[in-house]
Amino acid sequence: MNNWTEQNLPTNLFGKTYVITGTSSGIGTVLAYQLAKRGATVIAGNRNIEKAHKALAKYQTDQDDLSGFSTLPLDISSLESVKEFAEKINEDSKVPSIDGLILNAGIMALPNREVSKDGFELQMATNVLGHHLLTSLLIRKIKEAPSSIVVSTTSSASGTVRDKNIWDDLNAEKKYDAWEVYGLSKIAAVQFRDELRELIKKAKLDHKIKVISTHPGLTATPLFDVSKGFISNIFRSVKRIFMMTPSQGALSSLRAVLDETIPDGSFIGPDGLTGFNGNPKIIKEYNRKFAFDPVLRKKMWEYCDKATNAVWSFG
Repeated sequence: MNNWTEQNLPTNLFGKTYVITGTSSGIGTVLAYQLAKRGATVIAGNRNIEKAHKALAKYQTDQDDLSGFSTLPLDISSLESVKEFAEKINEDSKVPSIDGLILNAGIMALPNREVSKDGFELQMATNVLGHHLLTSLLIRKIKEAPSSIVVSTTSSASGTVRDKNIWDDLNAEKKYDAWEVYGLSKIAAVQFRDELRELIKKAKLDHKIKVISTHPGLTATPLFDVSKGFISNIFRSVKRIFMMTPSQGALSSLRAVLDETIPDGSFIGPDGLTGFNGNPKIIKEYNRKFAFDPVLRKKMWEYCDKATNAVWSFG
């Protein structure tokens, strides 16, 4: 379907449960709002609970019932925090299943190399490792839904990676280039999708669990406020002129989650010529050379499993 917009969103999501990481600003707030206002149960994971509620309140109207929204503490870069977040969901009898897991939280092009509480480069810890572990911990409840979906968020910035040797330095200890490491984390989102699909297929659950990657386009979010370099400076200077709004940028993930015609393994992004803006549709992947390399994909997956001690048990 061309020109897929907010008007194509279903009106009734009662009985559905969605888990979203990072809803205190930008696209994540819109995702939570659009799902909750349609009656879904939305469980958000955020470092700042108060900020998440205030962000959602800015969208809420007098006609909106957002009682299905709740948020739990989550620092996605901390493996301990991820485990605590997942444990609360898994132990909640009111959440028998998860219809959608949206891996949205992220950071971009930090000026200097920083490390997480666990000693991992912070962009990889936040964008990749935390989501890898979280999915493994929630996969049983994802499996329990009649049909479910996992959405990983990638970016056209994956094109900043031009040398496969970076897969031998996934913790960026030998070299730290802000945009290259960010691009690597976005390639990892595609590699995650494809490797998870293989596991799901082996478990004979591919008839009921989809994994889709999305690109929100060039969207005006706080990500650009702390990023580094010439590219960031350009983006910040045109942020309010050429970039899409968070409501527009959220459509790729909303379509991935709610449009049942989207095939498993798809890549959803803006339909504009640059891929930076437009309505969401199935498009070609960015940096297919590295993202689709099976050796690099296995290397990334094994690194994530080892770093997080993830166990993939479908029960």
